[in-house]
Amino acid sequence: MKNLKVILPMLVFIFAIGLTFASVKSETKPDVQSTDFIYLGNNNWQEIPEQECQGTEENCRVQIGEGGPVFNVYDEMDLNTEKLSPPDQDPTVINL
Repeated sequence: MKNLKVILPMLVFIFAIGLTFASVKSETKPDVQSTDFIYLGNNNWQEIPEQECQGTEENCRVQIGEGGPVFNVYDEMDLNTEKLSPPDQDPTVINL
C-alpha cells in the first residue's frame, strides 16, 4: 500500500506528459471554393461556380440565363484546359 502512494502520483505525471504530446491541434482550414472559367473573347475570362461535367466526349458548356449565349467551360484560364461532358448533354443554365 505504501508503494501505491508513491507510484500513483508518478503515473499521473507520466500520463499527463504523454497526453500533451498525443493531443491533436485543430486548425481550421479555409474553405476553398472550386471555380471554373468561361472565355468571353479578347483575352477576357469570367469566373463561374464549379460545374459538374463528368464525361470524356464533348466540351462542357454553360448558358448564361435562359436563351443567353453558350460558352465552353475551362478548368483554368487557359484555352487548353477544356472540361469534358457526356455526349449530347445540353448546356447548364447559370445566372451570374
